[in-house]
Amino acid sequence: MLIAAPLVAGLFIFTLALWYFGFGASATVATSERLARLSGNGSEQSLPLGSRLRRRTAVNLGGINFVNAKMAQNWAMELERAGLTINTKEYLVLRIVVSAVVALVAALAISALFAPMPLIALVGAPIGFLAVGFWVKRRISSRTHKMEAQLVELLQMIASGLRAGFGLVQAMEQASDQLTAPISLELRRSMRDMAMGASVEQALTALNERVGSADFDIVVTAILIQRSVGGNLAEILDNVAHTMRERERIRGEIRTLTSQQRLTGYVIGGIPIGLLIIFSIISPEFVGLLFTEPMGRMMLIGAAVMEVLGFFVISRIVNIEV
Repeated sequence: MLIAAPLVAGLFIFTLALWYFGFGASATVATSERLARLSGNGSEQSLPLGSRLRRRTAVNLGGINFVNAKMAQNWAMELERAGLTINTKEYLVLRIVVSAVVALVAALAISALFAPMPLIALVGAPIGFLAVGFWVKRRISSRTHKMEAQLVELLQMIASGLRAGFGLVQAMEQASDQLTAPISLELRRSMRDMAMGASVEQALTALNERVGSADFDIVVTAILIQRSVGGNLAEILDNVAHTMRERERIRGEIRTLTSQQRLTGYVIGGIPIGLLIIFSIISPEFVGLLFTEPMGRMMLIGAAVMEVLGFFVISRIVNIEV
């Protein structure tokens, strides 16, 4: 404990110092410079406008390269899909700070419950680092589900606008004014891409890349094919919307049929925890051996690992893709 606390506190202060003095900027190229290259040649010209404005180089702190260019670009994509406004440098600093805080809390908790074990407490650092990534993934999933729930309404609005005589861009702009976030924000970003010189195909491709949804991929692919070979776009969008509604209906039926299995997973996972609490109340001396004896600690760690594995296995079994 005497070693872990100063180490974690020093890491925390060092990270804040780097952030305060501005080390480790993610070297984002300015928008004006990207737009100046639109008329030039190069491999970057074939990328969608949204990708060209979003590209990042490696992230470094104090001259040390912590994140390479590919990972920085993946992080930037994840942050965009999660609807977060921080950049890759801020994201890296956030993960380091959370790692330091989790390691410090683990050191304090372990020293209070057991004997001082600073090396084991440092395991909290990677846990905190990964926990931030897991939170971003969960935020991406939640935001994607919200946009997919708004997709059918969007398609109906665009199809109605096309029948009323609007063009595709005008129909999308009208739909973005009537819908709510988060899908309205993504549509406005596509409108902004087209206003800065991107074609409809490039803006839609960048939209599909930002959202990262299979449903959006179907819609964008249908629109791009229609713009290449022709056809009644309003009718195509109506058919796609009908397919989306049927898929959602089938998903609802599957959720209903697998509800018992999901509840079984929750009950099976909660029984050991409930029994531990009950026995702790009835016979604290008996349960206390699990926390004081080395064999008991190993049994608790093994039980926790098997609990997590069992929960994820049951979740994967009942998670049926449509």
